[in-house]
Amino acid sequence: MPKLKILIAEDSSPIQLLYQTGLPDALFDKQIVADGDKALAAYTSWKPDIVLLDINMPIKNGFQVLKAIREEKRDKTTTVVIVTSSSEKDEVIACAKLGIQGYIVKPFKREELPLKIMECHKGK
Repeated sequence: MPKLKILIAEDSSPIQLLYQTGLPDALFDKQIVADGDKALAAYTSWKPDIVLLDINMPIKNGFQVLKAIREEKRDKTTTVVIVTSSSEKDEVIACAKLGIQGYIVKPFKREELPLKIMECHKGK
């Protein structure tokens, strides 16, 4: 089975480390970026299977990146999962309207992360 390409947009170093250690190299080819502009650049050049977006990031936030992927890039098929500490209903609804496959609220357990991501990817 080929590895899934996963783009992780997260500006927190400790959370980046959780992704690095919690997502097995045997399953995922990972690329981690720390801001929204880098996320869009990596998305465009690398064409990931899955994009994990933090909402609160520098330059462009996760919502702006999601909107660019879905509306500007017209990509409705790439799995996009929001991973954020915010669970505000309006934010969840706005992301859902743009076509996310999942919403994971931080803090999360490192060992549960691969399963949650795969459930979101398979459920699309």
